[in-house]
Amino acid sequence: MKLYLVRHGQSVGNVNKIHQHADTPLSELGMSQANELAKRFKSIPLDLILTSHFKRAQSTAEIVANHVGVKLEINELLREIKRPSTLEGKPTMDPVAVEIRAQIRANLHDSLWHHSDEENIHELISRAKKFLEYISIRSEENILAVSHGIFIGAILGNVIFEDLLTPEIYKAMEGTMHLANTGITLLERVENKWHLQTWNDNAHLGNL
Repeated sequence: MKLYLVRHGQSVGNVNKIHQHADTPLSELGMSQANELAKRFKSIPLDLILTSHFKRAQSTAEIVANHVGVKLEINELLREIKRPSTLEGKPTMDPVAVEIRAQIRANLHDSLWHHSDEENIHELISRAKKFLEYISIRSEENILAVSHGIFIGAILGNVIFEDLLTPEIYKAMEGTMHLANTGITLLERVENKWHLQTWNDNAHLGNL
């Protein structure tokens, strides 16, 4: 089985550097990126496309699905990490946002700690593991999953470190493994084990 993980196209929130809502749309460039991604998958076999229900991911997936004529399914496991609701719509460098993120980082070790209504890193890692288990029992051989940078990072952490993955290791990965909008990461499952084949392939963006 081959699993192509793709971060959504550039969103308006990415451009404005704000903590995004679920309904934040793609930017004009993000739409162009999604179209170039769709052209790329014209020559890559796909049996199924899965997508986060967040608008920026779903729009990206729909553009690809329309180009290649492949079935599209929404999968709630692919959603972005849930931030504290008080952050939604705030600039990332807003002093309140900076302080809340600092409090969250200071409590990474505590699986029960929450600032408010957010999903903590322990829960994120667990959800990513659940997604890999779900994919492993699908019958399709070639699957594209359109999601978000943070969640794709958690999937990779589970593949690379397996049960050794901790929130601290994940945060170290997150700081150095930035995913480009519409970057393609390929995982292949061989003999019941996932293998990382390519990471953040964004050659198609050279057309923009």
